[in-house]
Amino acid sequence: MKIFVPNFHREGPGVDKNEPEKKGISLFFYLLLNKFWDILKLNMIFILYSIPIITIAPAFGAMTSITMSMVRDKHVFIFSDFHEAFKLNWKQSVACGIINTIILVLLSTSILFYFKLSQNNVNFYIVLFLCIFITVLFLFASLYIYPLLTTVSLSLKDILKNSLLLSIVCFKNTLIGAVVCGIILGFNVFFFPLTVPLYLFLTFSLLSFISSFATWGAIKNFILK
Repeated sequence: MKIFVPNFHREGPGVDKNEPEKKGISLFFYLLLNKFWDILKLNMIFILYSIPIITIAPAFGAMTSITMSMVRDKHVFIFSDFHEAFKLNWKQSVACGIINTIILVLLSTSILFYFKLSQNNVNFYIVLFLCIFITVLFLFASLYIYPLLTTVSLSLKDILKNSLLLSIVCFKNTLIGAVVCGIILGFNVFFFPLTVPLYLFLTFSLLSFISSFATWGAIKNFILK
Protein backbone atom coordinates (compact mmCIF):
# COMPACT_ATOMS: atom_id res chain seq x y z
CA MET A 1 0.00 0.00 0.00
CA LYS A 2 1.24 3.49 -0.89
CA ILE A 3 -1.38 5.47 0.92
CA PHE A 4 1.28 7.55 2.71
CA VAL A 5 3.43 8.12 -0.37
CA PRO A 6 2.64 11.32 -2.30
CA ASN A 7 1.74 10.75 -5.95
CA PHE A 8 3.14 13.53 -8.13
CA HIS A 9 2.33 11.83 -11.42
CA ARG A 10 -1.46 11.85 -11.25
CA GLU A 11 -3.09 13.52 -14.23
CA GLY A 12 -4.72 16.85 -13.58
CA PRO A 13 -6.13 19.85 -15.38
CA GLY A 14 -2.64 21.24 -16.02
CA VAL A 15 -1.61 24.86 -15.88
CA ASP A 16 -3.62 27.49 -17.66
CA LYS A 17 -1.33 29.35 -20.06
CA ASN A 18 -3.25 32.55 -19.28
CA GLU A 19 -2.83 32.14 -15.54
CA PRO A 20 -1.02 35.17 -14.09
CA GLU A 21 2.50 34.64 -12.77
CA LYS A 22 2.54 33.90 -9.06
CA LYS A 23 4.31 36.43 -6.87
CA GLY A 24 4.76 37.21 -3.20
CA ILE A 25 2.83 35.16 -0.68
CA SER A 26 1.01 33.10 -3.34
CA LEU A 27 4.34 32.06 -4.88
CA PHE A 28 5.74 31.24 -1.44
CA PHE A 29 2.93 28.84 -0.56
CA TYR A 30 2.90 27.37 -4.07
CA LEU A 31 6.59 26.49 -3.76
CA LEU A 32 6.24 25.39 -0.14
CA LEU A 33 3.46 22.93 -0.94
CA ASN A 34 5.21 21.60 -4.04
CA LYS A 35 8.55 21.16 -2.27
CA PHE A 36 7.18 20.12 1.14
CA TRP A 37 8.31 16.47 1.03
CA ASP A 38 11.76 17.53 -0.15
CA ILE A 39 11.92 20.05 2.70
CA LEU A 40 11.22 17.26 5.19
CA LYS A 41 13.95 15.08 3.69
CA LEU A 42 16.34 18.02 3.60
CA ASN A 43 15.87 18.67 7.31
CA MET A 44 16.77 15.09 8.20
CA ILE A 45 19.85 15.13 5.94
CA PHE A 46 20.98 18.41 7.52
CA ILE A 47 20.74 16.89 11.01
CA LEU A 48 22.63 13.80 9.84
CA TYR A 49 25.48 15.88 8.43
CA SER A 50 25.55 18.11 11.54
CA ILE A 51 26.06 15.28 14.03
CA PRO A 52 29.84 15.87 14.34
CA ILE A 53 28.94 19.49 15.38
CA ILE A 54 32.01 20.92 13.62
CA THR A 55 30.22 20.27 10.30
CA ILE A 56 27.15 22.37 11.17
CA ALA A 57 28.34 25.39 9.15
CA PRO A 58 29.03 23.52 5.88
CA ALA A 59 25.84 21.50 6.39
CA PHE A 60 23.92 24.76 6.75
CA GLY A 61 25.58 26.06 3.59
CA ALA A 62 24.62 22.90 1.69
CA MET A 63 21.05 23.14 2.97
CA THR A 64 20.86 26.77 1.83
CA SER A 65 22.13 25.76 -1.60
CA ILE A 66 19.21 23.33 -1.91
CA THR A 67 16.57 25.77 -0.64
CA MET A 68 17.88 28.46 -3.01
CA SER A 69 17.28 26.03 -5.86
CA MET A 70 13.80 25.34 -4.47
CA VAL A 71 12.75 28.99 -4.41
CA ARG A 72 13.96 29.25 -8.01
CA ASP A 73 11.66 26.28 -8.72
CA LYS A 74 14.54 24.12 -9.92
CA HIS A 75 14.47 20.36 -9.66
CA VAL A 76 16.91 19.00 -7.11
CA PHE A 77 18.15 15.58 -6.07
CA ILE A 78 18.13 16.13 -2.35
CA PHE A 79 20.88 13.81 -1.15
CA SER A 80 23.32 13.98 -4.07
CA ASP A 81 22.96 17.76 -4.53
CA PHE A 82 23.31 18.30 -0.78
CA HIS A 83 26.49 16.22 -0.68
CA GLU A 84 27.92 18.06 -3.68
CA ALA A 85 27.14 21.48 -2.19
CA PHE A 86 28.63 20.35 1.12
CA LYS A 87 31.95 19.58 -0.56
CA LEU A 88 31.90 22.63 -2.81
CA ASN A 89 31.22 25.34 -0.24
CA TRP A 90 32.65 23.92 2.99
CA LYS A 91 35.62 26.30 3.29
CA GLN A 92 33.61 29.53 2.98
CA SER A 93 30.78 28.04 5.03
CA VAL A 94 33.12 27.25 7.92
CA ALA A 95 34.72 30.71 7.69
CA CYS A 96 31.30 32.41 7.74
CA GLY A 97 30.18 30.21 10.62
CA ILE A 98 33.24 31.15 12.70
CA ILE A 99 32.86 34.87 11.92
CA ASN A 100 29.13 34.82 12.72
CA THR A 101 29.73 33.05 16.02
CA ILE A 102 32.49 35.44 17.09
CA ILE A 103 30.42 38.52 16.23
CA LEU A 104 27.31 37.22 18.01
CA VAL A 105 29.31 36.32 21.13
CA LEU A 106 30.94 39.77 21.20
CA LEU A 107 27.65 41.58 20.66
CA SER A 108 25.79 39.47 23.24
CA THR A 109 28.56 40.02 25.78
CA SER A 110 28.55 43.77 25.07
CA ILE A 111 24.79 44.01 25.53
CA LEU A 112 24.93 42.23 28.89
CA PHE A 113 27.95 44.27 30.01
CA TYR A 114 26.46 47.67 29.19
CA PHE A 115 23.06 46.66 30.53
CA LYS A 116 24.63 46.06 33.93
CA LEU A 117 26.53 49.35 33.76
CA SER A 118 23.40 51.26 32.76
CA GLN A 119 21.70 50.21 36.01
CA ASN A 120 24.08 52.51 37.85
CA ASN A 121 24.72 55.10 35.17
CA VAL A 122 21.99 56.04 32.68
CA ASN A 123 24.58 57.39 30.25
CA PHE A 124 25.49 53.81 29.35
CA TYR A 125 22.00 53.35 27.86
CA ILE A 126 23.29 55.14 24.76
CA VAL A 127 26.00 52.52 24.26
CA LEU A 128 23.55 49.75 25.15
CA PHE A 129 21.04 50.85 22.48
CA LEU A 130 23.87 51.19 19.98
CA CYS A 131 24.94 47.58 20.67
CA ILE A 132 21.34 46.39 20.29
CA PHE A 133 21.01 48.30 17.00
CA ILE A 134 24.22 46.76 15.63
CA THR A 135 23.05 43.29 16.72
CA VAL A 136 19.71 43.66 14.93
CA LEU A 137 21.48 44.96 11.83
CA PHE A 138 23.87 42.01 11.90
CA LEU A 139 20.99 39.53 12.27
CA PHE A 140 19.26 41.11 9.28
CA ALA A 141 22.47 40.86 7.24
CA SER A 142 22.89 37.22 8.33
CA LEU A 143 19.82 36.30 6.28
CA TYR A 144 21.82 37.01 3.12
CA ILE A 145 25.20 35.51 3.99
CA TYR A 146 24.61 31.86 3.10
CA PRO A 147 22.22 32.55 0.19
CA LEU A 148 24.95 34.75 -1.35
CA LEU A 149 27.68 32.25 -0.54
CA THR A 150 25.88 29.40 -2.30
CA THR A 151 24.50 31.38 -5.26
CA VAL A 152 27.30 33.60 -6.55
CA SER A 153 31.08 33.43 -6.56
CA LEU A 154 32.30 36.18 -4.24
CA SER A 155 35.12 36.66 -1.78
CA LEU A 156 34.28 36.39 1.90
CA LYS A 157 34.69 40.15 2.30
CA ASP A 158 32.26 40.85 -0.55
CA ILE A 159 29.75 38.35 0.82
CA LEU A 160 29.67 40.14 4.18
CA LYS A 161 29.60 43.61 2.59
CA ASN A 162 26.81 42.78 0.14
CA SER A 163 24.81 41.00 2.84
CA LEU A 164 24.77 44.19 4.89
CA LEU A 165 23.92 46.39 1.89
CA LEU A 166 21.11 44.12 0.65
CA SER A 167 19.57 43.89 4.11
CA ILE A 168 19.24 47.69 4.08
CA VAL A 169 18.27 48.26 0.44
CA CYS A 170 15.62 45.51 0.54
CA PHE A 171 14.53 46.25 4.08
CA LYS A 172 10.89 45.21 3.60
CA ASN A 173 11.72 41.65 2.54
CA THR A 174 14.49 41.51 5.12
CA LEU A 175 12.15 42.51 7.93
CA ILE A 176 9.41 40.08 6.87
CA GLY A 177 11.87 37.19 6.55
CA ALA A 178 13.50 37.97 9.90
CA VAL A 179 10.18 38.32 11.74
CA VAL A 180 8.74 35.08 10.32
CA CYS A 181 11.94 33.17 11.11
CA GLY A 182 11.99 34.71 14.59
CA ILE A 183 8.40 33.65 15.29
CA ILE A 184 9.03 30.07 14.13
CA LEU A 185 12.27 29.80 16.07
CA GLY A 186 10.69 31.36 19.16
CA PHE A 187 7.79 28.90 18.99
CA ASN A 188 10.18 25.95 18.76
CA VAL A 189 12.27 27.17 21.68
CA PHE A 190 9.35 28.18 23.91
CA PHE A 191 7.55 24.84 23.57
CA PHE A 192 10.65 22.67 23.79
CA PRO A 193 10.79 19.65 24.29
CA LEU A 194 7.32 19.27 22.73
CA THR A 195 8.77 20.61 19.49
CA VAL A 196 11.51 17.98 19.22
CA PRO A 197 9.70 16.26 16.30
CA LEU A 198 9.66 19.61 14.48
CA TYR A 199 13.40 20.00 14.99
CA LEU A 200 13.95 16.54 13.56
CA PHE A 201 11.71 16.85 10.50
CA LEU A 202 11.01 20.47 9.62
CA THR A 203 12.36 23.44 11.61
CA PHE A 204 15.84 23.92 10.14
CA SER A 205 14.96 23.37 6.49
CA LEU A 206 11.82 25.50 6.82
CA LEU A 207 13.83 28.40 8.26
CA SER A 208 16.33 28.00 5.43
CA PHE A 209 13.53 27.94 2.86
CA ILE A 210 11.98 31.13 4.27
CA SER A 211 15.36 32.89 4.35
CA SER A 212 16.10 31.84 0.79
CA PHE A 213 12.72 33.03 -0.43
CA ALA A 214 13.08 36.37 1.36
CA THR A 215 16.56 37.02 -0.06
CA TRP A 216 16.40 35.58 -3.58
CA GLY A 217 14.66 38.60 -5.13
CA ALA A 218 17.33 40.99 -3.84
CA ILE A 219 20.17 38.74 -4.99
CA LYS A 220 18.60 38.32 -8.42
CA ASN A 221 17.91 42.03 -8.93
CA PHE A 222 21.00 43.61 -7.39
CA ILE A 223 23.76 40.99 -7.63
CA LEU A 224 23.12 38.71 -10.59
CA LYS A 225 22.00 41.53 -12.88
